Amino acid sequence: MTKGLSPALLTAVLDRLEEAVLVLDPRQQVRFANAAAAQLLPQPRRLPLLLRRSAEVMASGQPWSGRMPLPDERTLQLRISPLALRGGWAGALGAPSPAERQAAGAAGRGCLVSARDITAAVRLETTRRDFIAAISHELRTPLASIQGYAEMLAQKPEPPAADRAAWLAVIADNAGRLARLIGDLATLSSLETGTYPFHFAALEAAALAAPALAVVTPLARERGVTLRQGALGPGQIRGDAPALERVLLNLLENAILHGHSPVETHRLRVELSGGVRQGAYEFLVRDTGAGISTRDQPRIFERFYRVQPAPGRSGSGLGLALVKHIVHEHSGEVTVESTLGAGSAFRVRLPLVERASRSAQPSGAPRQEKAAS
Repeated sequence: MTKGLSPALLTAVLDRLEEAVLVLDPRQQVRFANAAAAQLLPQPRRLPLLLRRSAEVMASGQPWSGRMPLPDERTLQLRISPLALRGGWAGALGAPSPAERQAAGAAGRGCLVSARDITAAVRLETTRRDFIAAISHELRTPLASIQGYAEMLAQKPEPPAADRAAWLAVIADNAGRLARLIGDLATLSSLETGTYPFHFAALEAAALAAPALAVVTPLARERGVTLRQGALGPGQIRGDAPALERVLLNLLENAILHGHSPVETHRLRVELSGGVRQGAYEFLVRDTGAGISTRDQPRIFERFYRVQPAPGRSGSGLGLALVKHIVHEHSGEVTVESTLGAGSAFRVRLPLVERASRSAQPSGAPRQEKAAS
């Protein structure tokens, strides 16, 4: 079908492909590279795996396919096929220099290399694998505890009242942990699929703080954390009150549970404040804890990602992921600033009513407007 096809036309066709195409001669010199190859692939001499596999294909005459990680953290899917030219390589695909002519010879087997970028697919696969591993762990721990104490009750149906109460408390606590995990998973799923039933209304942003602080006050007391409400300036936003209260609750709980002080003698302090800044309402949750490394900061909003195991009580591992999705559905943004040993500051910025009313509604989740109560 390509009989009589001019080299210029063939090159133009290959340059339109999204796949990288390389032709290596028997000396592993590049004799042809399409436009995609120039973008996807560094120089072959800088890719030891490509050189090794292409040499094996030339020697065996058998094709090879597999993945090749690149130094810049991309991943390519490669296929290397043997390629022998009937007329030999001297002069093939363009006139070679005398040195190339001598090196390549008139015969020998080269190879055709095709490559495509599968970085996004690999990341998705990794995320799915990590999710399965994390959810398995999160389910296994409370289930094992429930099973263990239930077996103790079965083996000793009439234990001392104190023991019985303690065992039942552990079972109830772990059952509650499972219920929270399942609830968080269902909420996260509905947020990701755009089916979460948001009810938007005009809200006074500062009023969202008190309910969240009230919920986490017993936890802060239990953990010996100083929890305080900072300055909360006025500002009206449009949003779903329970969902935004959940955002503040999760951020406060995260600071209390995972922001333990780096110095044993220092009491951890967590503060919630807010006000209008640079045309948006900004909530700030600040703690004086151990801080988060720059390596971990880009990943803390991922499902089940934990910087380090939290001592004692732990959450579902989905709190910050829920925060990110809820804030984004309100056309806002959430960011973190943190220094190891100096604490962390989480900022949630939400559009004011004036700006929110002029901007397009976020796509995805169904929304119902209601009057502010």
